[in-house]
Amino acid sequence: PANSVVRKIHIDGLPFAPDGFAGESAGNLNTIASKNTVEIFTGTLGEIARESVGEALAYLDRIEAAIPSLAEGFRFCPSSESFENLRHLCEGFYWLNMLIDRLDASFRMQLETILIRGIPAPQHHQNFISVLKQLIESQEAGDLVVVSDLLEYEIAPMVAVWREMLGAIEAKMKRMQ
Repeated sequence: PANSVVRKIHIDGLPFAPDGFAGESAGNLNTIASKNTVEIFTGTLGEIARESVGEALAYLDRIEAAIPSLAEGFRFCPSSESFENLRHLCEGFYWLNMLIDRLDASFRMQLETILIRGIPAPQHHQNFISVLKQLIESQEAGDLVVVSDLLEYEIAPMVAVWREMLGAIEAKMKRMQ
């Protein structure tokens, strides 16, 4: 239908992964043609956006629980797992940053009109980006005590702000529809 996108495809009840057919020749479409059912699931941009906000909130819950142990690990005895977890944390925040940008662009949110704790959402966003840059720079410089402090005293409190920001964006999206 108009104003909808393909969300996922199932072939014979299994999720279709385009990479799954990479080993086959491009001309051999018999593999797909021999299947019994092809299901195409669609959704509106609003549905997908609300689902993405829900996933982002669930992500914030997970990292909120993980930050104290991650900070402690960097403070006392960082392992390769600590560095891997930090990388995942940074990637997750990059994804959240992209989500906010996409929601703003797609729904014309006018983020500057959304106040979180009396401060416009874009200012919170910029503060977070600044702290995230400090985190990455400290890790690259090998200053793991600063990494730990940033996680514990800067990033952890910002999780609640991100949660409020996503909640306000979600409420604004609902009002717009």
